[in-house]
Order: sequence, then C-alpha cells, then structure tokens
Amino acid sequence: MGKIRSAWEIALERTEGLQIDKDRIREKADIDSARKAAGQFLSDDDGIDEGKLREELSKLNAKAAAKALMMTATANISLPLTEEEIDDKRLGKVKALVSIAAGGNPNAAALMEELEAFIRQYPKHRKDLMEKMKAQYKPVLEEKSAKLSRQYGTEVHLSYENDKEFMEAARSNLERLESQYEATLTNAKKQLGDLVEG
Repeated sequence: MGKIRSAWEIALERTEGLQIDKDRIREKADIDSARKAAGQFLSDDDGIDEGKLREELSKLNAKAAAKALMMTATANISLPLTEEEIDDKRLGKVKALVSIAAGGNPNAAALMEELEAFIRQYPKHRKDLMEKMKAQYKPVLEEKSAKLSRQYGTEVHLSYENDKEFMEAARSNLERLESQYEATLTNAKKQLGDLVEG
C-alpha cells in the first residue's frame, strides 16, 4: 500500500519549480501606486496637485508610472452628452496626466488638444442632429396632430418626445453618430498610448 502524503508535502512538490518574478511584482506595485496617485489628483483627494503627483511618481519606475497614468487618463476620456457635462477642470487634469506620462512629448500634447476639441464638438453635433431631425419631422407631426384633432373633435398637440416614429428614428441616428465618435475616440486613445510607449 502506498504512503499517504500530507497536504503540506503535496503543496511543496507543486511549488518546487516556481520562481518569483520580483521585477514583475515591483512593476505591478508601481502601477497600482501611480494609478492611486493619479486618481487622487483627478478627484482632488488629499490636496494632491501636479507638483505633489510628480513627486510621488518620481519614487516609482518611470515606465510603470507612465503606463499607469495613461490607463487613468484614457479611462477618464469620454464623450459628454451635453455641453454642460464637460468638466474643464477635470479635462485639464487629464491633459496634465498625459503630458507627464509622455514626458512633455509635443506630439502627445497636440493630439490631446485635438482630442479635447473633438470631445467638445460631440454634444454640439448631437444637438444639431436633433434640431435638423425635428425640423424635417415637423410637417409629419403637425399632420398627425391635425388628423387626431379632426378625429376627436378637440385640439390635439403631439410632441416629438411622445411620437414613437420620431423617437425611434432619433435613437437610431444618435446611436450611429455615437458609434462613429466612439470609434474615433478609441483610435485616438490608442495613438496616445503608442506615443507614450514609443
């Protein structure tokens, strides 16, 4: 009959050939630290300004810190639905993160400027699209209102918001616009990442 081995012996046997990659563990720790500091910088936690952020990052591996800053920056670049949703202060901080990560690379700064203009343009395009659609659909809505008014013998005023046909067309066109913008945004984020890594 075979010998019964303890769980400890089995565990030792299984981990015998494993080696610890200290560099990888250090890189992950540096990335985590840099992301935490970048997050605090973005949200104004603990009064971290750009100088304090740079000081914190100087203690870490530069490549890991840049990677973490780009992860944080790109995660905070999104399309606002309205102009009121654009947070200028936060956008400025995201630009600062990219600048630090890119080491002041002028190409990265130029791309961020283009990206900022692109983000600011999106809510305007959404609004323009809705206004054009409403203008085109107005005669149809008026005809529907007139038909219902005749049918019920009382004045009926339909709105765009409660007209199913208009809302479906609006949703479809807005989704198409958003997907075009999102594709461009994703591409620009990738280009930013390539500039920082390159």
